[in-house]
Amino acid sequence: MNSKLKYLTTEDYKVLMEKAQVATYQQREVIVQEGRLSQAIYLVRKGMVRVERAASGRDVAIAFLEPGEVFGEMSFLEGIPTSAAVIAQEEVEVCVLNEHNLYSLLTSVPGLSDRFYQSLAHNLSHRLRQTTALASHLMRRVQIAPKYDVQRTGQPGQDTIPPELISETELFKENLQTIEQEIRSKDISEADAQEQINKICNMLISSLREQIICEPNIQNAIGTYLFRETFPFFMLSSFFDRAFRKPTNHASDSYITELLCQNEPEGDGHLGIYLDRWIRGLPTCLALKNRGGIITATVKQLGERWTPEHPMPVTSLASGKASEILDLYFQSSPPNACVTCVDFNHQDLSTAAGIAHKWGFRDRLTFIQDNIFLLAEGYSHIDIAPQQMIYSVSMANYLSDRELIGILDWIYDRLLPNGTVILGNFNAANPDRVLLEHLLEWHSIYRSAEDLEKLFSRSKFRSLPVTIQADEYGVELYVVCTKAWQDE
Repeated sequence: MNSKLKYLTTEDYKVLMEKAQVATYQQREVIVQEGRLSQAIYLVRKGMVRVERAASGRDVAIAFLEPGEVFGEMSFLEGIPTSAAVIAQEEVEVCVLNEHNLYSLLTSVPGLSDRFYQSLAHNLSHRLRQTTALASHLMRRVQIAPKYDVQRTGQPGQDTIPPELISETELFKENLQTIEQEIRSKDISEADAQEQINKICNMLISSLREQIICEPNIQNAIGTYLFRETFPFFMLSSFFDRAFRKPTNHASDSYITELLCQNEPEGDGHLGIYLDRWIRGLPTCLALKNRGGIITATVKQLGERWTPEHPMPVTSLASGKASEILDLYFQSSPPNACVTCVDFNHQDLSTAAGIAHKWGFRDRLTFIQDNIFLLAEGYSHIDIAPQQMIYSVSMANYLSDRELIGILDWIYDRLLPNGTVILGNFNAANPDRVLLEHLLEWHSIYRSAEDLEKLFSRSKFRSLPVTIQADEYGVELYVVCTKAWQDE
């Protein structure tokens, strides 16, 4: 065990260990409870422990500590309750230096007190530098994000909106108003009303797409015009309303998927539910609703070929509530897999952890709260064993090329030989792209198959063959690459 108490001599360390009590904890046993006053300092001797906070949720890790790491020192030094719980991730041995024995040594061994406190100060200073670097990077990342914010005034081309689009938009509004009157007076059946509304909306979006293709230099002005004119109608749809107000990061995909899976069509007024059914039937919505099945089927297929006795290790990045993984364990014959779910949203992780705990498969799942953007930049360190599969269905939609290459390198280093990576990314040819960007303000990074191939070639995967397939709706591309048995 390499001690993190940097300034202790070999003799110092020997003296401390002679006075320390060695405690053994089994997996999931609580070593230090959150909110309790620590009267000892702990050193991890064997195994790994995880750090949890109640605010992040039960069974959701915010950090891992390996042999040699120290914990409990802040509560010990300041005399205040601990800010987090420390729990055994596996069977661990911990050296416990209680208050009485420690102070006795510090006052009796010449120079030990200075070296001991200098070591603790060094550890705390290192953590502070890390936190400062993380905060600085997050601020830069937040400053980058507003490039996706759409300014709805002052767009070049507002005075030159194509007359054809103006006519189509006015016809759209007139037709919807006519159908609304017919629904009010019960002069039209529900099926006919839905068919006509679908046709009216599809024609408008088709016109928007054509005009943007013809006038790409003023596409933001065109999108803004249509947004202003149609917003009162589309906001009658419950899904449109919620999708418009979604989160602005990779959590949005998880949020939208949940809406599609858990909510039935609904809306306000006489038109709302019809508009809601129309938007839920768009290719993007259908693709997001069914995307989890692709991952579930892949994990199950890999699990059937997994021969070692221990469970197949799988990691999900930007996992959200990990519904596709939870679905695996609800099956009558779940695969022999152990899955690590990583996401920044502690509420989603906590929800998933609660379900795993309730249904008795928590031992097969590990939940880690961490920031994917920091991971891409090398600021965050997630301790996971080599994995047979690492995947993300949405992360690439929000990472720049440089960030995505950083993630690919991280994935490569953590895949077993013959391990597989699967990444989903919105297709540049997504048929709903103009609607998503200009009406829903859902701004993602779209890539073509060629774009994704180039990114993989610039990462540590280099010339390894990749398979890229679009889903049945043409909405998303899925990249599959298997790590070679030996590095080339």
